[in-house]
Amino acid sequence: MKVVLAGNPNAGKTTLFNALTGSRLKTGNWHGVTTSAYSKTVDGVTFVDVPGAYSPSTYSMEEAAAIEEIKSADLIINVVDSLTLKNSFAFTKWLQSLGGRVVVYLTKTEKLKKRGGKVDIKKLSACLGAPVYDCPPRQLKSEIFSGNFASVLHREIPLDEVYYGGNFNLTAFERLILNKYLALALLVFFITAMFFIAFYPTMPGALLKDGCEWLICDKLGGWLSEKLYNPVLSSFVCEGLIGGAGGVISFIPQLAILYLFLTLLDESGIMSALSFVTDGLFEKVNLSGRAAFSLISGFGCTAAAIATTRGFTSGRSQRRTVAALPFVPCGAKLPVFLTFLSPIFKDPFVPVCILYFVGLALSVLVCKLSGRGGEEMLSEVAPVGAPQLKPVAIKLYFYLKGFIIKVATAVTAFCAVSWALSHFSFAFTYCETEGSMLAVISKAICPLFYPMGITDWRLAYAALTGFIAKENVAATIGMLMPNGLNLPLAPTLAMCAFILACPACVSAFAASVRECGWKFTLKCFGLQLLAAFAAGYITFFIIGIFV
Repeated sequence: MKVVLAGNPNAGKTTLFNALTGSRLKTGNWHGVTTSAYSKTVDGVTFVDVPGAYSPSTYSMEEAAAIEEIKSADLIINVVDSLTLKNSFAFTKWLQSLGGRVVVYLTKTEKLKKRGGKVDIKKLSACLGAPVYDCPPRQLKSEIFSGNFASVLHREIPLDEVYYGGNFNLTAFERLILNKYLALALLVFFITAMFFIAFYPTMPGALLKDGCEWLICDKLGGWLSEKLYNPVLSSFVCEGLIGGAGGVISFIPQLAILYLFLTLLDESGIMSALSFVTDGLFEKVNLSGRAAFSLISGFGCTAAAIATTRGFTSGRSQRRTVAALPFVPCGAKLPVFLTFLSPIFKDPFVPVCILYFVGLALSVLVCKLSGRGGEEMLSEVAPVGAPQLKPVAIKLYFYLKGFIIKVATAVTAFCAVSWALSHFSFAFTYCETEGSMLAVISKAICPLFYPMGITDWRLAYAALTGFIAKENVAATIGMLMPNGLNLPLAPTLAMCAFILACPACVSAFAASVRECGWKFTLKCFGLQLLAAFAAGYITFFIIGIFV
């Protein structure tokens, strides 16, 4: 049996799907979290989570995908947000017109009660002519497997006897968030606060990062160096693995704070409100307020942010946003910036903030300069309120789990290969780094970085490793340059500018290909690479004049 979970965007379909199937799909308070159908079979029943839709007249690519799945369902669970119950009636009637069995499942009823609203389940069931459930997911799951859905006779009942939406008065904080003059300032404030807590020397992020670095690199690395008597093995483990991948792991506390802030903005409904309020502002750069989700998501992961653009109604607007997203510094660029800036700035809070805001400004500028033609915005605005602890903890766990797995697998493997290339010659004999295969190859590409003041082939190689994964840059520098960078200010900022503007990683490249095709992605890659070198050259030239 095929069971499809359908309904308006942001109604709670994915949350219900996770509860019914034991999955951990991403949830969020915005239109476009689910961008394609996901399915999982449990005891012979296939559950399908589809993107949100408002009507059978498809408004976007994600809605078209949802409609196709709905039409092939044996049972449709119409997930309805009780806070916006009236908005779902037309879609519910269309689902019933398909002739299949339709069950209505209400979500957010507790929030409805808190604001003084109510819904009469029995009368609503009669009004819709379909079974209506307001129960724990496990009870609904039991009903699905038993198949004991009773037939309901449709009756005409006045809506005010069925449903009352409660008190819609905005709180003082909601009025502040929804003020179009303060919205952008509040967004800047939230992001700045995130950076302050993560990077300021006396704040938890910096203190915990220093502690992790001391524990992993100094204590563990030092202990292993004493225990491993074979110099080759000691170099491989201590310099290649601990110095490379281990150094990247020490950035987890600061990344955790960044991911925590992004999750809190989403789960509290603040991002949804800001998206709505800034719609007019984004129209000036040929986008809609929905682009705010994609751009802010880019602070976490560029590949994931690109996937959110599938919900855009305009293909031109989608391509424009995809082209701009690599300029938004993702979480993986954070260890790279700190690796370059920490030796020069005792307090990297201000320069890191500047880099992130410059990246965001560059992405908006790209949208503005890449032609006219925006998109319409149709989206649910989530109520603003205190986020629940469990969803926040789950999201944070999976963000960090993904980062740790990536470092433990891809980055560690890359460090191992890089160590081998940097310690063996083309005759496959163990040698000093300067005579290694990696040195010979990297010296050939190093001249591209001379205009940035970079003459060390190790830095040229490290910069290019970021095209595979940005974490590789920090890991490679930690492995090949264990004594530190010792770079002057101008080359340091030039390299940061290069990393800021350079194309994203392989995962983001693949996501762009899926959404926009090979031709567009390769064109963007080439232009971004040119922009990255130009940014590095110009930054070095300008800083060199004043310093």
